[in-house]
Amino acid sequence: MGCLPSFRSKAANLAVVPWEKDLTTQHPEKECEVPDGPDTSPFTACLISFSSSSKSSNHLTGDQNKIESSGRISLFTRGRRILGKAINKAAKIIGLRQSSETKGEHRSVSVTKHDNTYFELPDMSEKSMLLSDNIRAALYFSLPALVKGTNWVLLYSTWRDGISLSTLYRRSALCPGYSLLVVGDRRGAVFGGLVEAPLQPTNRRKYQGTSSSFVFTDLSGTPVIFRTTGRNSYFTLCSSDSLALGGGGHFALFLDGDLLNGSSSSSDTFGNSCLAHTEEFEVKEIELWGFVYASKYVEMVELCRSKKARSSQMVN
Repeated sequence: MGCLPSFRSKAANLAVVPWEKDLTTQHPEKECEVPDGPDTSPFTACLISFSSSSKSSNHLTGDQNKIESSGRISLFTRGRRILGKAINKAAKIIGLRQSSETKGEHRSVSVTKHDNTYFELPDMSEKSMLLSDNIRAALYFSLPALVKGTNWVLLYSTWRDGISLSTLYRRSALCPGYSLLVVGDRRGAVFGGLVEAPLQPTNRRKYQGTSSSFVFTDLSGTPVIFRTTGRNSYFTLCSSDSLALGGGGHFALFLDGDLLNGSSSSSDTFGNSCLAHTEEFEVKEIELWGFVYASKYVEMVELCRSKKARSSQMVN
């Protein structure tokens, strides 16, 4: 004669909520036969129900942990992809494309003809005779973070202050810190480098500057930035009769004392190629730009103009 299920077994089954019952059926356990007998009290059924519910919830918690863990990983992966797409989109909007070159530590930086309309370049105290918006935009994004966003002040130019290396040195002291030396030759090339002012001439072969220095050229219409390679620290060499950038066999850029002629060749400092059309070139114009925060901009512009007036009076 078969045994009928006890009231305790029935109570346990009735106490399990439907979704818990589904979970337990997905992971069936071996059923224990419970001897039939009179049901002593509802308390027993409550204990059995609580035990069954705990097992189901523990099993569910483990599954939830796995699901939440995989969800976090999936969310993190999606976040990285979204961030990467946003950065690429921003780069396309700005129009700045950078591609690493194999030689040295230089990189090609190009800005298309109308890309400068997508962002606003800092103010300039005067219009440059050498820097187009295309070149200036490429240089702007290559500057150290310390001077990004600052206004550009023309400290010296051959067309405004006369052709004089000593005047260039003297006026570099008006704005200590990073300065941009820009040279234009008579064949239309524009090149130069980032130096640190004041430029101090010395009779000894003593270089100055830091590894933030770089040289650049715009030979093909696409600005190319040559950063330091770390092979040496020959950044800027100032003397009373010449100004040179780079070293280690050859200068990346050399200007003679009268600022009429110069030369350019490959250097170990920057790993650069010749910056001009030919190694020997004739200078057309030279400019030296300083970087000033907005709070000091008006004051610096007035200072440069007063120095210009004094220089004009001395010439007359």
